[in-house]
Amino acid sequence: MIKGVLFDIDGVLLGSFESGLQFFGDVLAHMGHPKPTRTRYKKAFHLPLELALKHMAKSELTEELERLHEIIEKVSYRTELLSEPLLMRETLDILSERYKLGIVTSRNNQGLTKRYFPFAHTEKYFPVRVTVEDVTHHKPHPEPLLLAAKRLRLKPSECVYIGDSHTDIDAGHSAGMKTILYGGRRHGKADAHTKTFKKLPDIIRTLSN
Repeated sequence: MIKGVLFDIDGVLLGSFESGLQFFGDVLAHMGHPKPTRTRYKKAFHLPLELALKHMAKSELTEELERLHEIIEKVSYRTELLSEPLLMRETLDILSERYKLGIVTSRNNQGLTKRYFPFAHTEKYFPVRVTVEDVTHHKPHPEPLLLAAKRLRLKPSECVYIGDSHTDIDAGHSAGMKTILYGGRRHGKADAHTKTFKKLPDIIRTLSN
């Protein structure tokens, strides 16, 4: 039986592609590197901050990363480019009455507390949050999801993870959780797929049977 529902942020709880493209482009420009193309950014979209920057710059960025915090402070995060899925809040209201909710994200803590929550104001739904600083291995390794289940005081088999990438589904599968792939993609290991938040309560109820 499903008792806990875990969410990825980017691409699920938040439409952040355009904002992220601008943000990473500006950070790389401050480092003296070209801004990424949309295609190159798309391949790094689900990576943690430092790995994404290395991927897009095609460099280890050793010296640049030493002053990363200083650089980020100079870069504005384009919140006007962010969006929320239709009926997201209504769905979270429904799910929070029936399940324990949590977030598992490749964002760092600053990306969660200083960028996502000030925009979305969804803190009340998610008492458990796992960011990239909380673990040694990031997705698709199962460690972040296993830690979230532990913090929820649930077995992994009692949780479902909702993500929008193959990385999310692989991580959930490895953790022994049910998985839902959100968005237009398909993945053979996903237990369910949906393009709308409205369907999530029924899907999760079905997975519980």
